[in-house]
Amino acid sequence: MNISTTETATYCPEDDKLRLYVGRVPRDEYEALRAQGWTSTLKQSCDFVAVWTPEREATALEYADGILDDEDQSPADRAADRAERFDGYLDKRREEAGTQADRYESGPQLHGYQSQAIAERRAARHDRIATQAVNSWEKAEYWQRRTAGVIGHALYVSTPAVRMGRIKTLEAELRKIEKDSRERTATNQATRDIWNSIAGNAELIVLGACAYSLQNSDIKPAGETGKYTREQCKLGMALMMIGNVHTTYGSARYELQKANIKEFVEGTRTPEDAAREWMSNHPERPQDWTPGGKWFDHITLRLAYENQMLEAQGGRAAFVEMEAGGWIGKHQIQKVNKSPATGRAVSVAILAPTAANYDRQGNAYGEGNPRPVTIHTLNIERLKSDVYRAPTDEERAEFKAEKYAKPKGPPTINPTMEDAQRLQEQLNAEDYEATKHQNYPHKPGEVEEMTQAQYSAAYADGKTIRTYRDAVKIRTRSGGWQYTPSLVVLTDKPQKPIPAEVFKTREIKQQELKIA
Repeated sequence: MNISTTETATYCPEDDKLRLYVGRVPRDEYEALRAQGWTSTLKQSCDFVAVWTPEREATALEYADGILDDEDQSPADRAADRAERFDGYLDKRREEAGTQADRYESGPQLHGYQSQAIAERRAARHDRIATQAVNSWEKAEYWQRRTAGVIGHALYVSTPAVRMGRIKTLEAELRKIEKDSRERTATNQATRDIWNSIAGNAELIVLGACAYSLQNSDIKPAGETGKYTREQCKLGMALMMIGNVHTTYGSARYELQKANIKEFVEGTRTPEDAAREWMSNHPERPQDWTPGGKWFDHITLRLAYENQMLEAQGGRAAFVEMEAGGWIGKHQIQKVNKSPATGRAVSVAILAPTAANYDRQGNAYGEGNPRPVTIHTLNIERLKSDVYRAPTDEERAEFKAEKYAKPKGPPTINPTMEDAQRLQEQLNAEDYEATKHQNYPHKPGEVEEMTQAQYSAAYADGKTIRTYRDAVKIRTRSGGWQYTPSLVVLTDKPQKPIPAEVFKTREIKQQELKIA
């Protein structure tokens, strides 16, 4: 680009834009700037503006004699100037609308009678004045909306929550660049290792495509074994690395490959020569091997700026070290979910009333049917940092005690014979009711008496401990797949009565079935 003048260039990290203050430029320079993505800004103090890229930064430095200054005018200031300019447009359109309306009102209500054509032209002109007045009012409303939009957008993009969104985007871009850099570095290292092996500085690396490269060059295996020699393998690897395998027929690259092959085959050029030539043109760690090197530095600096601005605005909850047992408002945190990429808190699980309006039976929640408390996942990344309160020592100890406390199950009871018989009848009735429509309904079980040793010895024969109605645990013994399990009463252990509510629940259930 032929730079005709040296002026100033600035960069603003708030909107990530470069600005040129160069005045009028020749047409060819103007077209070149437009093609590179620069926008002409006739109504602003600068002359050209563009979002930062390495290429545009190089152009800005070329215009500014290698010095990139900080932008003095912030986006908020520019928004204020823009809103003021729009407000001037608004006043102008309102004035025009009022002038046109006055002209319309002062016009004649009737138009001449001497000539129909003259009367129609005057009437049409009068109507056009009314239309112009309405259009001016519409334009005034348009500029009013634009002014409100400019101010609203400037306030929106500077809010901490939106800034947090920009930080997340920049972090994702940085991770992508780092991943691409690692992959590119690994690929380049593999290429260097191959050329290094061809040069004889390391053990020869032979890839599977080497044989195809030799066959494609009409090179036959040497010796009686029908295998390629070490020198032929070096030649095949060199041919493959310079692009002999995949080349468009008839292209300039193809002709170059043919010339390389001829030199190799005739012996005027050796694979070692090609390897040393490549390695001399590619230093050990060339700068251009790191993809997006300028992008990496630029995004790193932008992240530092955005994080500093966010900290000055009070920070975000995502940067606070949270723990289970702490509080978000009046809700206690049950679990903290962290991002595997950044290690920051992303969301928390809290206990809160369900958001559903009806329970599973279709009954509406209300005064007689309170909403149950359930686990909710709350995203906290864009919340303020002061929404979190760390737990006190007492709250932390109480939370851990509740979290790790083992739920107490129903007791295991060795029933009396009377209660065992009564419960066995209930089990038999339930099993029969559940299987009576099958080909082989369950046959009733019988209460068995035995010692603890006999019961333990019968483990292989189907010993079980069964939880009945979430109220008691009872010992049973299976009599086979067609039988209801038999209750076991240990004769050498203390016997206790079964709680009455177990039988009461069953009697109520039976009454409900009969009514239904």
